Amino acid sequence: MVSGVDPCLPQVYNEVACQYATQHQGYYYGGMWYHHVYAMPFIYYHNGYSGYVGGGGRVRSLGAGAYEPHIGSGARTTVVRGGFGGIGGARGFSGS
Repeated sequence: MVSGVDPCLPQVYNEVACQYATQHQGYYYGGMWYHHVYAMPFIYYHNGYSGYVGGGGRVRSLGAGAYEPHIGSGARTTVVRGGFGGIGGARGFSGS
């Protein structure tokens, strides 16, 4: 079975997409919707990512469009208000 790449995984972490995923119990990847139940709040996954990077872990950027829905492809659309904004504002980790 093919599945998307969870934006909350430390190896491919995407802050905006992870927050969206935890709030909506799923994420878009490659224009497709993947339902996923997150047992913990967003901050848990953010802290896990921070610890991973702090311990020398490397993050692979999947590009800004990886977690966007493809409008017109039959993908589910969702309106996001507040927080970091819509999934279209996703950015990869650029270091500090």
